[in-house]
Amino acid sequence: MSIHPIPEARHFDPILREDLAGLYAARAARLRALAEDHDLSAYLMFCADITEAQKAALSDGAPALADPKEIAASGAWLPGLDRMIARLQSLAQAEVAHALQRLADLPADARIEAGVALAEERFGDVDPALAPFLWAGLSLAVAQGARAADLPPKGDEETTYCPICGCHPVASHIHTSERQGLRYLHCAMCECEWHMVRAKCSCCGDAGQLDYLSFDTPEAAIRAEACNACGGYLKVISAERDPDIETVADDLATLILDDAAASEGFGRTGFNPFALPG
Repeated sequence: MSIHPIPEARHFDPILREDLAGLYAARAARLRALAEDHDLSAYLMFCADITEAQKAALSDGAPALADPKEIAASGAWLPGLDRMIARLQSLAQAEVAHALQRLADLPADARIEAGVALAEERFGDVDPALAPFLWAGLSLAVAQGARAADLPPKGDEETTYCPICGCHPVASHIHTSERQGLRYLHCAMCECEWHMVRAKCSCCGDAGQLDYLSFDTPEAAIRAEACNACGGYLKVISAERDPDIETVADDLATLILDDAAASEGFGRTGFNPFALPG
């Protein structure tokens, strides 16, 4: 879907490709910080382990390819997944270790089949115990390819889906510093971000029927931007209001806000890589 933007000065980068080593390090640290006294403490720590395994599995010379379906079908992502599994097996407790061993024993063609299903967002076709590891391995390869690939030509339209790999966003991220106040959507697959003007629905583009849901004040750092025009919502995570936030980590740690938005009748228009739909 394409969304025609509200006019705004175009003095910024329309697409951001953050260094992956730094991104994974910051995410893992934030997940561990958020895990303290959190109801989902064990899961947040588990996700921090996966993120650190992604960082450790980074490799040089990634092909300039960012199509998740093509990468999944090629099997080129499997060596990185194997490196992740080896690292995680040295850390895992019994239940996770069992899932990792099942994944390690899974034939390459079965892994590829599962990877293609994830790339096509057929989440119900993938074993939920293995899906977080498979997604992380595939995402790692797509993210590295996205940093080597050419950027798409600049256009006048903003898109609902990632202009690099075509995947859904996790959430909106409001930047600080040299991008003070600018909103970017963060891709759940390739970890790139693309610009979208604020105060309009990131799914349908409507600017007149938005509600902002939070458990704190209207100025909360994390809010659900809910659209009464299309019925969709996506979180807005503001570094202006909390400089310590990290989009994927803070989105995951606020799943209770997703429950509240759903109870109001809104449907999420993106997803978190550690909380895949279905």
